[in-house]
Amino acid sequence: MPTYVCSVPPKKLSSSQKSEIAQSISNRHSEATGAPPFFVQVVIEETEHDRYLGGQKTSDHVWVRGDIRAGRTEAAREQMMLNIMEDISRITQISQEHIWVYVCNLAPTDMVEYGHVLPLPGKEKEWFENLPVSLQRYLNSLGTTKDNFTL
Repeated sequence: MPTYVCSVPPKKLSSSQKSEIAQSISNRHSEATGAPPFFVQVVIEETEHDRYLGGQKTSDHVWVRGDIRAGRTEAAREQMMLNIMEDISRITQISQEHIWVYVCNLAPTDMVEYGHVLPLPGKEKEWFENLPVSLQRYLNSLGTTKDNFTL
């Protein structure tokens, strides 16, 4: 499951903005990679800790770090990062220059989720079909089926 951690300025975003960011990141990841949205986890962290850039205190930056399965093209990752940045800027009215997005590639074999090692990109449907029926039902409740994978 790709996990995106968004560090945002404290008390600057409403609950609806946070939800919209999470939905946007989930959609952008799915759109760029073909992986179903139920794979995407978004964590939004607000912290009172001081943040510094170049030794200078700052309070208006958003930083997004996404740990994703390796195997996506450079062009797909680049477009996904730009889309995420643009969406967050639109949602928050924070300047694009203050939104940083990092994507870190992990080998699928280095990730265990839902009790199973994750599939290689493009093998999600096969992976889903081999899950226990109870887990398939749970994932279906999150809005996916083996038939709505975009491969």
